[in-house]
Amino acid sequence: MRTSSRQFITTKSLLWVGLVIGAIAVGLSVPYINPIFVIIGIVLLLNIYLIASYPMYGLLAYLVIYLYRPGEIYPSLAPLRIELLLGVLVIISLIIHQKLKTNRVTLPRDQVTLWLAAFLGVMYISVFTSYEQSATIEICKEFLKILIFYFLIVSLVDTYKKFVAFMVVYIIMIGKIAFDAFNQYLSGSFVHTMGVDRLVGTTSAGGDPNAIAATMAITIPIVVATAFYARNYIIKGGMVILGLGMTYLITITGSRGGLLAFMGALIGGFLYVRHKFFTALLVIVCMIGAWSVLPDQYQARYETLVEVDDVNDTSSGRWEIWVAGVKMIAARPILGVGAGAFRWAAGSPEFGLNKFMQAHNLIIQIAASTGLVGLFVWFGFMFNFGKQVRRMVLLSQDRVDLRWANLYGKAFIASLIALFVAGGFGHNLYRYNWYLMAGMTVAMVKIVQDREQIEQENSELIVDQTDSVSTAPETNSEKS
Repeated sequence: MRTSSRQFITTKSLLWVGLVIGAIAVGLSVPYINPIFVIIGIVLLLNIYLIASYPMYGLLAYLVIYLYRPGEIYPSLAPLRIELLLGVLVIISLIIHQKLKTNRVTLPRDQVTLWLAAFLGVMYISVFTSYEQSATIEICKEFLKILIFYFLIVSLVDTYKKFVAFMVVYIIMIGKIAFDAFNQYLSGSFVHTMGVDRLVGTTSAGGDPNAIAATMAITIPIVVATAFYARNYIIKGGMVILGLGMTYLITITGSRGGLLAFMGALIGGFLYVRHKFFTALLVIVCMIGAWSVLPDQYQARYETLVEVDDVNDTSSGRWEIWVAGVKMIAARPILGVGAGAFRWAAGSPEFGLNKFMQAHNLIIQIAASTGLVGLFVWFGFMFNFGKQVRRMVLLSQDRVDLRWANLYGKAFIASLIALFVAGGFGHNLYRYNWYLMAGMTVAMVKIVQDREQIEQENSELIVDQTDSVSTAPETNSEKS
């Protein structure tokens, strides 16, 4: 008679014991503690359990918190550092799961990640030559948070379902940022500059008019990809409405750079459409219709795009800023004036501007802030990033099982074009959009490679089994 030994103390039993003890503690504390704090405690414990059990849930929760910015909306929550605490919990959960699954902790070692880590190193080194060390240290901290987010994406998004889930949550949160900004605009809370009422984000995740316009322009290709990928017509319709709504909101930001970024996204998407003539005709008709109903103040704002005589006056003195940036590069060519310290260098009389202004150009921002070394390393990152996206689009072409990778790969290319166009007139080096897309691209490549490897191993196994059957020795009955 066989007897089975059963372990009495297990992880599941400990969780149940902890739940019972927690429930008793909550019940006993209700008469003495404000119920709101009890509810917050229960939600917190529940989320800790979910993050510990499912690190991917923690990543999605971190994405929501990162883009929602509760500390900015509710200042009383700022001292709690919810984003930091959540990030630490997800990292701990990831490490524990990796240790239990593979008995070791692994770090991504692909070329995109290595070049990005090298750029962070250049930023930290620039502290020693920075024009304003406190500003450089602060931007290094912010960029490190983005890289931790990147690391979590690369490590946790390992199936196409997780990939799509991340993209859907990202779209929802950007849609919320856009909706909140529009709601604020309708209530009369906007900024009035350059002679127009300009839509602005409610938090730093949205940012100023130029930043939120660029963010929506970058997101629209991803919204379109999701509309094509979705099978449910309600979801398809929702994505179409969201894309059109973001297009309208871009126009009321009064951001010419944002409008040009949107045009860049259109060009990027146009490269992959089949019926180019009819698509171009439809876009032209829609643009004419949109222009005809656009309020006069915004029409006047966008008409300045073709007025080259006073381009410096209508562009916040960009030409003067760029000249000052070139002087910074010439004066400090190796490591620049320090990451994040451009405006302090511009505010000094040393470079001729004497105004605390940002670079308003991506290339000048990189080269002036981190020197030619930083420029080389960042473009090394971008070269490998772009190569991986293009490779994924080519690999997934005409493959039904990789349709999701093909659609989102094309969307990323269109979004990258929009980002570079926006960077021609803005300082978007430290925007999270670059690095979240890079992380999703690395994750996408790994998912496809793992799938290809499994399919190859299965096919080899089938071939080996077939060969073994065909070479098996004949039995006596077969001989007779």
